[in-house]
Amino acid sequence: MNSHLKIKKHRLAAGLTQEDMDEGDFAVHFRTIQEIENGRTNPNVNTLFRISKRLKVKPKDLFDF
Repeated sequence: MNSHLKIKKHRLAAGLTQEDMDEGDFAVHFRTIQEIENGRTNPNVNTLFRISKRLKVKPKDLFDF
């Protein structure tokens, strides 16, 4: 599974929409989430950290190893 698919999986499990990701202390712009989840871009380290904090998961949980 690609990292963008794991991000979407965790986001949906948390009951968050892409727009919900654009709120709170660790907000990530919803268009950035769209681009990542659609495989058009990869998150940089800072964005990956913010996504993991927003989803309340460890960064490693967003990747297949």
